[in-house]
Amino acid sequence: MINFKIKYQLSKDVFILFCALNVFGYDDENNKKGIHPIRKKIRKILLNYDWHEKYPQLVRAIKIYHPWHLLKSILTKPKDIEKTPVLHDLILDLKKFSNEPLIRKVWEVFKTHQIQEAKKLFPLFKKETVQLIAFINQPPKEFKTIVLIPNSLDAYWRGYGFKIGEVGYIIVGPGADKNHGELIRHELLHLFTPALRIPRRIATDRHHKRLVAIGYAGSNVINREYIIRSLNLLYESVVLKMNISKAIKREQKNFPNIKEVLALVKEEKEKGRL
Repeated sequence: MINFKIKYQLSKDVFILFCALNVFGYDDENNKKGIHPIRKKIRKILLNYDWHEKYPQLVRAIKIYHPWHLLKSILTKPKDIEKTPVLHDLILDLKKFSNEPLIRKVWEVFKTHQIQEAKKLFPLFKKETVQLIAFINQPPKEFKTIVLIPNSLDAYWRGYGFKIGEVGYIIVGPGADKNHGELIRHELLHLFTPALRIPRRIATDRHHKRLVAIGYAGSNVINREYIIRSLNLLYESVVLKMNISKAIKREQKNFPNIKEVLALVKEEKEKGRL
């Protein structure tokens, strides 16, 4: 049973942040064919200027914090981040950055594309939300709203999910409509899945140097990723009736113990703990 609103929204703040990220060194990309055409177009415009001296606090914050933390900060009430000076200064610099004539101009161009992307993704987003809650069989009670925000200025298949107050945010980069909605589902699982623990030996970060290097730092984060990815595999097998053998091999490149965790998750599901 769904007891909260499911919607999409435009977010100028997310757009402004990712303009800044792209300007100040965020070059991540997962697609061999290259970055999304909208991101490529906006980068070409913005990188004609050197913004570094004018926005030192933006440069500093982007060097220190992962995009997940920055996104959560810009969507959080200002009073809740006042105790973190770097993030507080980030918000002030972003406000000035957003008033740049060039930034205002590219936003006017971009928001039309963002509306189109949101409308295209929303039916899939709503479907995955409903099906996941039925699959987990534990309707979350702490949410009043779940919000989808598409973001073409990010890398392909990059997403973020977090809760602020009673609102859950799912922010997805290009490619979210591919692979049976896997990106959207992955981030929704982060919101909906109860806390589970796997054996410490599996999630220790010293055995996952590659994961730590790309931002999955710490055993708690790695533990969570194992659980979420295993649940996604189980969902693909049980709900979508997919052959997951190739998907398991793909996951094993970065998560070598995924088969063991998948077995643990399956057992929890069969015992009604999920």
